[in-house]
Parts: sequence; structure tokens; C-alpha cells
Amino acid sequence: MQYSLLSAIVLIALGTSAANADGQKVPDSLAGSWRIVSAEPDSQATAKTSTSPDDPRYVGRVINFGATSAHVELMWDVNCQQPTYTTQSPMTLDEVILKTSGERYVAPKTPVAKDFGFKQPGNLKVTPILIQCKSGYLSMDGAAIKNWVALLSADRAVMNWFDNSYVVLQRVKPGEKTKPSFSCDGKVNAVEQTICSSDDLSSWDRSVANAYKTRLWQQQDTDAKDTAAIAQIKTEQRNWLNKRNQCKNDAECIKKNMKDRVEALIEQFQ
Repeated sequence: MQYSLLSAIVLIALGTSAANADGQKVPDSLAGSWRIVSAEPDSQATAKTSTSPDDPRYVGRVINFGATSAHVELMWDVNCQQPTYTTQSPMTLDEVILKTSGERYVAPKTPVAKDFGFKQPGNLKVTPILIQCKSGYLSMDGAAIKNWVALLSADRAVMNWFDNSYVVLQRVKPGEKTKPSFSCDGKVNAVEQTICSSDDLSSWDRSVANAYKTRLWQQQDTDAKDTAAIAQIKTEQRNWLNKRNQCKNDAECIKKNMKDRVEALIEQFQ
């Protein structure tokens, strides 16, 4: 009897352990690193959202999906601890968007894929994978569905994001490295050399450049004759570059300065 009871306890323990392992197992098709290549808010929204099209705070960031955590470094650290990945039944892209965003209060009430800049058709079948965290978070839950990610192809995926927006992800290949906004060939200063040697810093450098270009374009589009305002934007960027260059080869100092600059430019977006 003692042997049978002990055997039963061992079997239960093994079964529980296996269940926990299965619950935390990240699907092979999703495991690894994915780079955000686009971020799109609702183009039909009547109110201004904090997420801008191809938002420089998000595009370029890398999301890592693993068994013990799913995380990404944004302006702040986002970390989902001990995630459970649950595969759902296939549905169309339009259907999962409706489950996530919910109906609008004004027409057009039903959100569809093209409202969020998707190049894929709304009737494309996708299989959402729900991501639930034992602690922390990765993104927001939708109106009628938990936080999810779904493959669009073998190397492309979509995930619901903050502020009723969606991000498209591209699988990061081994050895892949982002190029900064400037050439790494020829003579570069200490800061530029440090940026050139880092995928992460190169990605943030591109975010600064894209945010600056957007801010400059917006001012020129609003009032191209306001040369003083345009000159001020350019002066602020030069001043920031001088401040950034004081970091020399301090990677953390460089990244902090770039994050701060992206945030400052985003706050000026119109």
C-alpha cells in the first residue's frame, strides 16, 4: 500500500511538472527574437492617440519570446514572467481585430485590418496565440480576447499593442544587425563607433533620425514659411548631437540620450 501511494504521488508530481512545462512552452514557430517593423494606430479614430504611425518609440525594438519570459525594452522595460502560450482556433484577421479593438462608438463601427495599415487582406486566416503572464505584462488585453500574437507568414507576425494599435514583427535572423542612420565606413567619432558596434544602439539611432525627420516634415507641411520654427528644430537637433557626443564610448549614456531625444521629439508631434 505504501509503495502504491508513493507511486501515485510521484506520478501526480510528474504529471503536474509536465503540465507546467507544457503551459510555459513557447511554440517553435514563435520562439526567439522578433523585431518590430511597423506600428499602426486606428486610422479611423476620431480622437488623437499617443501612438503615431510607425512610432519611433516602437519600430526597431526587439521582442523576445521564451519559455521563462517574453520581454522587450521600450522607453521602459516590458517583461512578462513565466508566460503561458495558448493557441486559439483559426479566425480571419478582421475577426481577431474586432475581438481586440471592439466596436467604435461612431461609424464606421466595425474596425477592419485596413484601418490599421495592414497590407494583408482582412479575410486572411490567422491563429492567435494568447500570452498570459504569471507576473508582469507584454501588452494589453483586447475587448474580448487576451493579449495575443499571430503569424502572418513563417517570418512575419502581428501582435496587439498599446493604445489600440498593432505591431508587425519580423523574425530576427542569426547574425542580423541593424545599420544606423549614418555610414560606419570612414572616419567616425567615439560615439559613432560605439553605435556602429551595437545592434541595439544602431536601432535607437535610426529611431532618433526617423523621429527628427517626422518632426521636421510636420513643421514644413504645417507652415513651410515659418523658417524660424524650422531653424529652431534643426538647432535643437545639433545641440542634442553635441550632448550625445559627450557620452564618448559609454553605451548606457548613449542609449539614455537617444531614448530621451525620441521621447522629446514624439511629444512635439502634431
